[in-house]
Amino acid sequence: MTGLDTSPLRRLHRLLEHYTPDGTLGRLLLGGPLLVLAPVLFFGGFAMVTGAMSFLVFVTGLVFLLASPPSLVLGVVCLWPVYLSLIGNLESPEAYPGTNRPTGRSDYEEDANPEATLKRRYAEGDITREEFEERLDALLDAGELGRGRGRRRTTSEREREMESAR
Repeated sequence: MTGLDTSPLRRLHRLLEHYTPDGTLGRLLLGGPLLVLAPVLFFGGFAMVTGAMSFLVFVTGLVFLLASPPSLVLGVVCLWPVYLSLIGNLESPEAYPGTNRPTGRSDYEEDANPEATLKRRYAEGDITREEFEERLDALLDAGELGRGRGRRRTTSEREREMESAR
């Protein structure tokens, strides 16, 4: 397992994730032009290499050809979290694993009151009623909530919880 963490590809991915912006707009502004630039560099470099009249044009074409794959890869890496959030696998690009920078909201406040966070997510429609009940029961069973330690909730208590979350 440690071999995977020290691989050059893993280190390169961590480095890219560290320096790419977390937000959707930043990722679109960086990744979009890179994805447009990659084929332009490739086909422009190919045209320069095949129709080169001088050595300088030939070398410039080679540089363009060599620069196109990295710009394509960097564009895909930048836009991958945006794609995952669009298809619903992530809540937002900021939630992509490997981006451990602080976000605008306080993680301490959310961790301090998991019940309030759960109620907020249910009220906003992020989770279904069944997910809300399961997660609230899991919090109660884990002893995370002060008033419900060591006992199961009744159906009427569940109903009150869900009504107060709305």
